[in-house]
Amino acid sequence: GGNSSSVHCVAGEYDFAAAGAAAAEGANNAASASPPSFPETKVIQLGQFRVGIIGGHQVVPWGDLSALAMVRRRLNADVLVCGSKRQEGVVEHEGGYYIFPGSITGAYSSITSNVNPSFILLAVQGVKVVCYVYELKGGEVGVSKTEFSKQ
Repeated sequence: GGNSSSVHCVAGEYDFAAAGAAAAEGANNAASASPPSFPETKVIQLGQFRVGIIGGHQVVPWGDLSALAMVRRRLNADVLVCGSKRQEGVVEHEGGYYIFPGSITGAYSSITSNVNPSFILLAVQGVKVVCYVYELKGGEVGVSKTEFSKQ
């Protein structure tokens, strides 16, 4: 409806270690230890926004905004959520918004060893999105907020 709001959590990286351990408990064959199959891209409707979701590994160079803009346009998305960057944040570029959730576990990356655990919560209400970025630094949780609206 017009005044309804929805809240969605977009986690950074899929925790394969936990999924693999759970799968291994259920069966002792090679198929149970393989990672689950996910689509390369996914587009969902959140309120007035089309949100594209990609792993990010398929965009070269990783985190390049021009390359990501091409993917966002191809998916016809207002917002693109992209992993693989390991740094969290929300960026506006070429008329679209790019959300980098970071790493919920703070796992080491070949790109940088300075990775803090983080996640982003999206609050969507009509033509407005509020992104809350939660990041653990030095034992303290910091929260920053970014808002944007659909034109």
